[in-house]
Amino acid sequence: MKYISYLLFFLFISALLYFLKNALEPHKEAIVITGSDKCGECHNLKNIGDQFTIWKNSEHSGAYTVLFSNKARDFASKNGLQAPDKEEKCLKCHSTAYSLKGMEKGESFNISEGVGCEACHGAGSGYSPAEIMRDEGLFIRNGGIKGDASTCSPCHNTKGSKEQVLKDDLCPFQEEDFDYKQEYEKIKHPLNKDLK
Repeated sequence: MKYISYLLFFLFISALLYFLKNALEPHKEAIVITGSDKCGECHNLKNIGDQFTIWKNSEHSGAYTVLFSNKARDFASKNGLQAPDKEEKCLKCHSTAYSLKGMEKGESFNISEGVGCEACHGAGSGYSPAEIMRDEGLFIRNGGIKGDASTCSPCHNTKGSKEQVLKDDLCPFQEEDFDYKQEYEKIKHPLNKDLK
């Protein structure tokens, strides 16, 4: 009987420690793609630079819709590919969801945004709170990416596809060579950090 009491006491203490450990351990929430409209809730403000409008007026925001063009559909058909909006070879550069493949998508994400903010800056749920966005170090530690030439290079090839054929994952429709410095000038959207 004495051993049963010891066993029950040991089991009770073990269960108590297990539950306390789980209750006290911080639970890390999954990082999810929030979608550019969510980013735009703050980044459309004029006083911080209105980055959302710059993106919205760029070719990045229309990258998904071009997959429905006759030119894209004809090319896919002639080359034995699925419809471009279903073809991973196209989607990986024409949608945030596929450039961040394997990441969960939040309710506010919509694939029709094309190449959204998070395709270049990383899935936003971890760094989107304002207090994190104000501190570059916190932004990066919470999954944020500043974006540079290496961010562009998976989709924009330095050498264009003059012969318009799909090879080595080179987009057949990027005919011109990609000059990062020149193209960066078109899409740059600095954050006004002089906020009080």
